[in-house]
Amino acid sequence: MKILVTVIALCLTLASSAAYADEKSAADKAATKADAAKTEPAKTTLMPMFKPTNLGAPMTRLGGATRSATGPVPRTEALVPEVAGHTLQAQPVLYWYLAGKTDERIDFALIGVDPINPMLEVTLKGPFEPGIQRIRLADHDVKLLPGLDYQWFVRVVPNPDQRLYDRVVGGGIQRVDPSAELGAKLAAAPQGDAHYALAEAGIWYDALDSLSVQIDASPENENLRAQRAALFDQVGLEEVN
Repeated sequence: MKILVTVIALCLTLASSAAYADEKSAADKAATKADAAKTEPAKTTLMPMFKPTNLGAPMTRLGGATRSATGPVPRTEALVPEVAGHTLQAQPVLYWYLAGKTDERIDFALIGVDPINPMLEVTLKGPFEPGIQRIRLADHDVKLLPGLDYQWFVRVVPNPDQRLYDRVVGGGIQRVDPSAELGAKLAAAPQGDAHYALAEAGIWYDALDSLSVQIDASPENENLRAQRAALFDQVGLEEVN
């Protein structure tokens, strides 16, 4: 009987030792994995690279004055390259930036082949919060034709009776047809990655819109914001965020 008790006790001791060893091994593996995660280099975000296809073309980006008779006007910028940006869309989205809140009147105009008769002139609905703003041409029932040059303007009007103090920004835009290579890249691009191919092909407006729509859906996504900031940096708009 004593021998049986001794054997049982020995078995329990061995089982306990084995369980402790397994637990220690698992804990050691977990610690090693955690240490490896700490030392593993952070993954870098692939940035889009904007490659304009019309280098040497006339500059079309327009800036404006910084002050008005009624006081300082928030800084505004047309979010465009220095030369005309391209789009694949008949009704693209245009982006501009406002550095501060304002309830001043802001007008928008789109000029086509005939600069004397604008395609569109409209007062935008305010008041305006600071940040990146957008104008959807689809909201105004106008379409761009392929191969034609257009110019658009955003005009801050602090004093309608003294237009000398207007602040005007704007940029050029041209609708183009996609090349076969770009069409294939867009068809094969994973969801959410179209802006890489668009930027590389010089399609500024659509690349910016693709990124901005994704940021609207995921406003806390710092990677997307970094990618959009990289686009701005590449066209000399480093101060826009």
